[in-house]
Amino acid sequence: MKLFCIASSAPADMRRGFIPARNSLSELEAGSAAWLQTVEPQCLMIIGPDVSLMGQPCFEQNIQVVPALSDRDHGEWHGRNLRDLSPTALRDWLNDPQFSPPSGESAGAVFDRIGGWLGSLANDASHRVIIARPAVIRMLLIHGLGGGVEMVGRLDVPPSSRSDMSYHMGWRVSRIGVPLG
Repeated sequence: MKLFCIASSAPADMRRGFIPARNSLSELEAGSAAWLQTVEPQCLMIIGPDVSLMGQPCFEQNIQVVPALSDRDHGEWHGRNLRDLSPTALRDWLNDPQFSPPSGESAGAVFDRIGGWLGSLANDASHRVIIARPAVIRMLLIHGLGGGVEMVGRLDVPPSSRSDMSYHMGWRVSRIGVPLG
């Protein structure tokens, strides 16, 4: 099995220093959309629920939205400016995998959710394209490398990039963060 992991763009809120609004959607940039046009039509395309394919050329692939591939739920912090968080809360949010914003999800819980989905994939010869936010792709890759949630801050996956994983008696990562545009 081979997974082609495409990182969407970062939400506009995030680029301005805000935690993305709860229902914000990330989009594909031109380079990612162009690469997707080269994918074989029988390849299953799996997308996170916070990624939009609207405005892109119609893809002939089978598309499946997978809730487990959504980015972190920041609870009451959605839409807040990072400067409005206390230094202690910001430090805990960035460094403590078990810290949860009020009514939100910890990085550890997201990591486990994404790893659970990866572990549920049937080992077959098919190829799949995964389109999700960069943080989700980063966590998939860390699972593929056999790492833990403590590695989340040590691996960069830029927006509009491709990373590849394959499975044969265990996951292997063959490409990380190759620009697509």
